[in-house]
Amino acid sequence: MQRHKMLTALVLLLTMLILAMPCASVSAREFSDVPITASYYTAVDKLSNLGVIQGREDGNFAPEAQTTRAEFCAFLSRANGYNELYYTAKEIPFPDVSSDYWANNYISYCYENGFINGMLDGTFAPADPVTYEQVVKMVVCSSGAGDESLRSVGPYWYSGYVAVADKYGLLEDTTKAIGKDANRAFVAQMVYNSLNFINGGEIDAPDPGDMTDAADLSNNAAYRPSEPDDEDITDIDISNEDIFEATPVPTQKPTPEPTLEPTPKPTLAPTPKPVYSGGSQNAENNGRTVVIDPGHNYSGVDTGATGNGIREQDITFYIAEKVKPYLEERGFNVVMTRDSLYDNCSTESTSASLAYRYNLANDIGADLFVSIHCNAGGGTGTETYYYYGNSEGKRLASYVQNNITNAVGTVDRGVKEAGFAVIKNTSMTAILIETAFIDTAADASVLADKGFQWAYAESIANGICDYFGVSY
Repeated sequence: MQRHKMLTALVLLLTMLILAMPCASVSAREFSDVPITASYYTAVDKLSNLGVIQGREDGNFAPEAQTTRAEFCAFLSRANGYNELYYTAKEIPFPDVSSDYWANNYISYCYENGFINGMLDGTFAPADPVTYEQVVKMVVCSSGAGDESLRSVGPYWYSGYVAVADKYGLLEDTTKAIGKDANRAFVAQMVYNSLNFINGGEIDAPDPGDMTDAADLSNNAAYRPSEPDDEDITDIDISNEDIFEATPVPTQKPTPEPTLEPTPKPTLAPTPKPVYSGGSQNAENNGRTVVIDPGHNYSGVDTGATGNGIREQDITFYIAEKVKPYLEERGFNVVMTRDSLYDNCSTESTSASLAYRYNLANDIGADLFVSIHCNAGGGTGTETYYYYGNSEGKRLASYVQNNITNAVGTVDRGVKEAGFAVIKNTSMTAILIETAFIDTAADASVLADKGFQWAYAESIANGICDYFGVSY
């Protein structure tokens, strides 16, 4: 069975947002109407940090609001490799989608890759609300399981898609709502579940490293799941189906206390931008400058994930501060985006926090940018990201990933492409490391251990040295 390749979000040149238009990177923590106890919190947080979704004009996420069919195509396209720099819209058979329509490229991308078919009357109805069963069908097809869905027997056109979605966990943390319009929380959760499945599911797919041009993806028949059924039948008989209220229903989850060490009151001011003198006191200075970014802020906006009694924003700093001396001993100039555990890069918004980090690196003309994070979502292991199509980023990510998994012993989840704001907007080679899963007990015990923190730090430094050919 073929699986649709996700350039993952990640090279999303996400210049438009998902369920709304012009894009900016935000976090679920910034949405006052997305509580951390909500079942869809992680989905919104992860997708917003990828830069694919944003709130409404009032700053809220509006989880209960409807999503149009055009908006969902935009969401699905960006989550599955659409890149506006590479993609050229093809001719599509829908008379109600003009070539200058804002979502034309997204609808073309979804149609070309087999995610959509249109309505029975030959139109696409882009402004109509997308329904629960339409979302399920399109997500299943984008995940590569369209053929299997067609082989599943059921009384309704969507029965096979729902059955296969349930089989592969695509409906996790959602509520069944046949015949209902899909709200934004449900849409975010479904796409997030799809990306998790594509990254770790059972459907086989070619190695993402084999794809050198995002444009190739849209022309490769291997990535086009078959789906001849129409995804919308207006006179569906659902009288025998159980009808449920739409997502979301928040799931209460306890919030862990801050990590290990004493926690003084947060510094409610941004970290002052480091003054770069252009050189190091190290007599063996090699002239290269590396920006080390401990992901997230101590408090306020752009705070990280929590789990098993520890916090991401703390762990990332503990590792980052240990990377610094390793690199300085080897002749590198090192600049930290957060100089102490209690610093915030911005107290304004997540977008401002992310912009501070990549602008700092760009302003000082750094040679490398390395952002350190902890993963969440119930998995295990380490993965390292580089920006779509960046061969130098891939090379650096490979060195760092191999060093970490060999030295720390975490599960090797691989080197991956993505469009995270901090690796998208930096002008130098940049990577983002997801060290381990903070919400998985075994991984969290490694993250919280100071000895393993030093092992992470040394591995990161070694990977950087390998990249530059610096001995250590």
